[in-house]
Amino acid sequence: MEELVELSQHDVSLKYIVELGQQGLTDLELDDIVELSRHGVSPKYIAELRKLGFKDFDTEGLIELSRHAVSPKYIAELHSLGLNDLDIDDLSELGAHGISPKFIVELRSLGLKELDIDDLVELGAHGVSPEFIVEMQKLGLKDLDVDELVELSTHDVSPQFIAELREMGFKDLDTDDFVELRNHDISANFIRSMRELGLKDLDTDELVELRNHNVTPKFVRELSEMGFTNIPVDEIVELSIHHVTPRFIREMRRQYGENLTLSQLLEMRIRGVDEDLLEELRAAGVKIKG
Repeated sequence: MEELVELSQHDVSLKYIVELGQQGLTDLELDDIVELSRHGVSPKYIAELRKLGFKDFDTEGLIELSRHAVSPKYIAELHSLGLNDLDIDDLSELGAHGISPKFIVELRSLGLKELDIDDLVELGAHGVSPEFIVEMQKLGLKDLDVDELVELSTHDVSPQFIAELREMGFKDLDTDDFVELRNHDISANFIRSMRELGLKDLDTDELVELRNHNVTPKFVRELSEMGFTNIPVDEIVELSIHHVTPRFIREMRRQYGENLTLSQLLEMRIRGVDEDLLEELRAAGVKIKG
């Protein structure tokens, strides 16, 4: 009696159970029947799958197909594209990631012809659209493989970002370079700001080094305003590593004079200011206050 009540609660009719049996689904548990009904798996759906060559079903597989909106029409369209050996797991994976036949056709038209299920899922899962690929190809990146496309998309390397870098003279960067820059949050604005402050010929490694050590345009600008210009990248990084900040420089100047060099300020930060260091500074010609 309890089973009949449960079937009734889920609108499972005797006719539905009989038709499932006619499609070869016999000896089903009550829970299986309820789950099939709840996920909209109809006997007609199963019959159409059989016509497409699928013979051995289990409840879980049918539910997965239905849950990911894998219709007989969808499967037939995939077959028409030559994807004939797909099992239920493959179809569920494609459906779950929104891989449409149209998507596959567009990828093929862009030169990506030999993609397997893993490739298609990887592209779909990481938002690599045909439009994204077209924009990359317009920028001259015509031979990108699936791994490179996924890498670019995963790290938010947009066509606009690449175009901006090209406009600034970065014409020979490869996929790894673009990803490295984005991984370190190096934007076109960051590069532009550094150039405006006199750091005009920075390469990828130098940009990453600056960003890694929290060297901001504001830091470089404040140094410039204090009279420190044309500082080599490695020296700027050294200052940042040892926290030789504009505030520290102002304090040292207030206490010991205005004509301290960056290397002397760095020494003061690393060693601390003691009488021996002050004697060395005097010997170097620094006029120490007091």
